[in-house]
Amino acid sequence: MFTMEFKNLLSIIFILSHNFLHGHSFKPESRGGHMATLVNDDRIFFFGGSRPIPMTSPAWNQTHQFNLSDEVFYLNLSSPFSVDSPPFTDLSDSSRMPFGSEKGTTVLGGNGQRIYLIGGVQQNMVTSDYNATNSILWIYTIKTQQWSNSGSGTHGTPLPRRRSAGTIIDSKNVVYTFGGKVELDMGSSMFTIFDDLFTFDTNLLEWKNLSLPNHPSKRSHVTATLIPDGRIIYIGGVTQSNPGDNGTRLLMTEIYVFDTIQLTWSLKTANKPDSVNIDPRVGHSAVLAPDNHTIVIFGGTQDGFAQITAYPVFILLDVKSEPFQYLATTPSGSAPPPLAFHTATLYQKYMIVAFGNDLSSFNNNYYACLCGYLLFDYTVGIPYMI
Repeated sequence: MFTMEFKNLLSIIFILSHNFLHGHSFKPESRGGHMATLVNDDRIFFFGGSRPIPMTSPAWNQTHQFNLSDEVFYLNLSSPFSVDSPPFTDLSDSSRMPFGSEKGTTVLGGNGQRIYLIGGVQQNMVTSDYNATNSILWIYTIKTQQWSNSGSGTHGTPLPRRRSAGTIIDSKNVVYTFGGKVELDMGSSMFTIFDDLFTFDTNLLEWKNLSLPNHPSKRSHVTATLIPDGRIIYIGGVTQSNPGDNGTRLLMTEIYVFDTIQLTWSLKTANKPDSVNIDPRVGHSAVLAPDNHTIVIFGGTQDGFAQITAYPVFILLDVKSEPFQYLATTPSGSAPPPLAFHTATLYQKYMIVAFGNDLSSFNNNYYACLCGYLLFDYTVGIPYMI
């Protein structure tokens, strides 16, 4: 059964691709770049992602190595379950996305009744053409299991098309989207990274472009973590000097903070142990631990194409006071493989990490994953303060 000792510990469950010998009938394919959102503290909804095409398939070639998914399914957390048979439920027959999608962001709003999909790749599942719709925002109503765009009442300056942005929603149901990028899979012939910040008020259906001083340089693949005092912590990613230039990895110690109350940007430099080198990265995750001041960073790659593991794979950032402080730690138990473009979702005292690129088995296949699922579960020996 799904039970762990987690008193005074932050516990982590890793859901990776692997074959089951038995268990629930629905077994999602391996994928990366998908979206995940916790709903009502009992289900994690998963959307889309990029699925590898087997090299033995006639459809596989050097320029066609993966397919986007339009699937919708969830992991049921409402009761204990066996770690070798997680209870996934497929909703795709009634809830299929309007397009294949990856590298957008989903957030929960509407009093827990709606999931908002912001940005990301949109691929026509029949023609494989990109930019399948003209809407950057799509809304999934959980009760009716139906998709819609934001509707005719939406006003303001809408977010231009992009993917791999840093996006969160605050307690007032306002979505903040910073940065991101476009390239061929977004219908752009030129690789371009952005440095703008947009908000979408889900109550008023109002978009705003917040043009503010002291904003960060252009950046994509940055994580966005909201802390209780209303600040958003942006970590990692890549930047770019001019459209068309190659991306440059950002130092993990260079952290921008946006204050949603004061509407101000500030730059913080995080300290780290002298003995620890923290590799720049993309495709990593960052979630706020239950102590509300420790950000748990997992995975990522130093290069989005070569898929080189970023080390340390697991690291903590304490933002309780300034300067911010990185803490290096080694989790106990059997270590999972390094991952990138996975999702990490906080559930009570657990961080549930799902799918992603298995960097330990990468061999020129951008989304090299195993098949099916294997759950690694172990506790991290880091006490947290309430």
